[in-house]
Amino acid sequence: MDCNLKTATFKIEIMAPIEEVWKAISTTEGMKSWVGLKIDTDWQVNSPIVMTCYDEKGKIIEYNGKKVIFKGIIEIKKEKKEITYSYPEKRFGIERESYILSEIDTGTTCVTLIQTCTSEQTAKNQEQGQKQVMEILKTRLEEK
Repeated sequence: MDCNLKTATFKIEIMAPIEEVWKAISTTEGMKSWVGLKIDTDWQVNSPIVMTCYDEKGKIIEYNGKKVIFKGIIEIKKEKKEITYSYPEKRFGIERESYILSEIDTGTTCVTLIQTCTSEQTAKNQEQGQKQVMEILKTRLEEK
């Protein structure tokens, strides 16, 4: 592993059972409910996963002239515990992304999102984005 890689980490407590949180982060329907993505995968370990970001008009979002499409591999999938993707292309400076769940009690789940980035600056930039995305997940799950 490259010693220059930096991580961005964000933890959030969600008032929802671990089963609901797991479904929201590990199924196509679940992901669609809180992130504006089209996801293509079979959700099996070592399978490809393609996440395409769209705007409200159905157009692929661009960032710095590049379409926001992440092509990865599902590296780890431990039921109700962890899902990790790796991004060999290191698109936008992101190499890996892990969602780690822990049950606080029957109705509360802690979600830790860890992104391994190619630089300290990318990691810093990602932390704000992670916060926004995790707040959306929390809101969607808690309003059920």
